[in-house]
Amino acid sequence: MSARNIAQGGLLICLAAVLQLQPALFGEIFVIITTFSAMPIYILSRLNLRAGLIGYIIAAILIFLFNAHEGLFFLFTNGVVGFSLGAFNHRLKSKVFISLFSGIILTLSLVLVNFVIGIPVLGVTLPGNLLVQICILLFFSLNYCFLYLFLASFVYDYLKQCYPFN
Repeated sequence: MSARNIAQGGLLICLAAVLQLQPALFGEIFVIITTFSAMPIYILSRLNLRAGLIGYIIAAILIFLFNAHEGLFFLFTNGVVGFSLGAFNHRLKSKVFISLFSGIILTLSLVLVNFVIGIPVLGVTLPGNLLVQICILLFFSLNYCFLYLFLASFVYDYLKQCYPFN
């Protein structure tokens, strides 16, 4: 790995951490900004799968050092979205399959946080029995990953044109 790649990775990791820590630094009104913390991990994962995984882990550790709640949220939501979309985009060509597989992984992660750890990740208690709740999470995850993939791909392609990463 070149010094340039290491610097790019470090910059993207720090950017992910800063974006995720916005509510802890400036208040909960900035919670929507945390959704963009997946973008640097997505870019890093698209560039290099191993660097994306390492970046995801390091960003989660950095965030945990400042705020455990945001670290947990990044580890199980935004980080998962960024890494899975980038990793599957690295391997697959179909945006439908990339979104589908990433949505399933996000659903499993949300189920773990919601039902095992006990934190309602969508901010509300989901209605219905367990199967209905999982279906709601799956529906949300698939749509979220599908929309996020188009946004992330647009940003990645734009940055690739303006600034060649490799």
